Amino acid sequence: MHRLLATRGQKTRSLTSIICLALSLSSGCATIIRGPTQAVAISSEPNGADILVDGSLVGTTPSNIDLARGRDHLITFEKDGYHTRNIPVIKSIGRAVFGNLLYGGFLGWGVDATSGAQYNLNPETLVVQLIPLDEGEPSEEDENEKTTFITRLNELDQMRESNRISEDEYSRMRLSVLEQYYPESVQ
Repeated sequence: MHRLLATRGQKTRSLTSIICLALSLSSGCATIIRGPTQAVAISSEPNGADILVDGSLVGTTPSNIDLARGRDHLITFEKDGYHTRNIPVIKSIGRAVFGNLLYGGFLGWGVDATSGAQYNLNPETLVVQLIPLDEGEPSEEDENEKTTFITRLNELDQMRESNRISEDEYSRMRLSVLEQYYPESVQ
């Protein structure tokens, strides 16, 4: 009887181990824990500025906005009587990727890469001081330039995903785009 119970205990532990292993290999750690979006706190002085994410109106300041982790974003602040401000929110590889590769293998990493959960967005908080326009002065921000910035980063993502460029080429080209449009975001 004691031997029968010991055998059942071993089978239960083995089954539990197999189930845990299967779950860890079938899903990415970061996807489960953090999800494919990240909340970014956005505010301005004065409050009440329109918030545009990649050219689409999403709310007014102050606000918390959920952004997709898997891509770069351009946050635009617009308010009548004030200069328009554009701030890039840039994705970077999170530390969870390395743990996922160690424990979840390439399958778990692949899930996180596909969902975008492997990335962190920076900055996590945006606080912008809006500058008043002098009477009759137009806002100097060029709409085409901010659209080009996001378009170029998204095109690079697509080229990498379709294997038209290598990881090294992607990194170099992405850094070049960031330096061209927002040199202050490159550390």
